[in-house]
Amino acid sequence: MLYLYGVNKQIGYITSAHLILLSVAASYFFISKISSVSNYQGPEIAYNASVKNTVVLSEKAAKGKTLFISNCAVCHDVFKDRSAPALAGFETRGPWADRKELYKWVRNPAGFMENDPYTKGLKEKFGQIMSPFPNLTDGEIDAIADYISAEEKQKTIS
Repeated sequence: MLYLYGVNKQIGYITSAHLILLSVAASYFFISKISSVSNYQGPEIAYNASVKNTVVLSEKAAKGKTLFISNCAVCHDVFKDRSAPALAGFETRGPWADRKELYKWVRNPAGFMENDPYTKGLKEKFGQIMSPFPNLTDGEIDAIADYISAEEKQKTIS
């Protein structure tokens, strides 16, 4: 009987040691979670911080982005020259401040170029003439221009 008492005592010590280790591990886990929560700023703060410096595209500019990607992005970038000029600030260059001239250019670049020295210079610089887009409406060309303006504003903010 005395022998069994010693074994039970050892099992008690082992069980107590396991319970102590378990409580230490659980305490560490909860303390680490609590300390990380106190440093947590939340998704709202991170989201709001990023939105503060973001230009939200209007519906027209969003449509312009889609049109730009499908029609213009093969040759143009908003900020860098590629096989065609960058389009940021295009309204301050050449005859593009007048949207009617822009519409004529987009729909018939070769015909427009016959009487315009600025576009002749573009052909010399880039070695090619822009493809015509006779199917784009005035509203679609305006939407592309709105998208380019929104991208310029975004770069200014960032």
